[in-house]
Amino acid sequence: MTFAAFGLLLAVGVGLLWWATSNQVGEPPTPASARHTAQTTPDSSPPPSGSEAAPSTDTSARTTSPPGAADTAGESASPGASPDTAEALPASEPVRVSIPSIDVESPLHALGLADDGTLEVPSGERYDEAAWYSGSPTPGEAGPAVIEGHVTSQGSVPSVFFELGALETGDLVEVEREDGTTATFEVYGAQSFPKDEFPKATVYGNTEGPELRLITCGGTYDPARRAHLDNIVVFARMVP
Repeated sequence: MTFAAFGLLLAVGVGLLWWATSNQVGEPPTPASARHTAQTTPDSSPPPSGSEAAPSTDTSARTTSPPGAADTAGESASPGASPDTAEALPASEPVRVSIPSIDVESPLHALGLADDGTLEVPSGERYDEAAWYSGSPTPGEAGPAVIEGHVTSQGSVPSVFFELGALETGDLVEVEREDGTTATFEVYGAQSFPKDEFPKATVYGNTEGPELRLITCGGTYDPARRAHLDNIVVFARMVP
């Protein structure tokens, strides 16, 4: 290889490094009420995280099976919940989610559990769409419906839930359902939890009325792990 050719390759490499650095987005918004110490006993498994890397390369995005009724029966739901929620609706799968305050408009598709028992995450052509976890109630039914979405694509390009941490109390989330109805939820809390201290009971615990959990990744991005270190969870209750 000639010196000139080597110099050209070096210049190209430096250019690619500069591009990667300059195109790395900053950290996603952190909830104003974020706290990194759960009030309940933390569970060692991370939640549905809306990870920033493809499921095949980012194992930190995966989760063990979300709790069933036996795991949360009798346990308190998330702090701040109110009994004054709207009357529950019959079951109907969600088809679209809208969050006007952060300009989110996304179709929804159902995801279950992978063969290894972890929660599936959006992938392929639907990577940048939000997804409803089919093991949770449909939005509008009594209990906490779960919708997840990626925060970024490989840590560099904002994805559907990048701005999730910017949601504030009183913001509205609208979920269109297959039966033609729309379930409207009002945010009453948004918190950030380290992935290894995720409070499963607080997030998935039984609720008296219809509630919603929006989940994604957040906090500091770790290039070595190709993942953000925290999870952002937004808590909302259905309103008339």
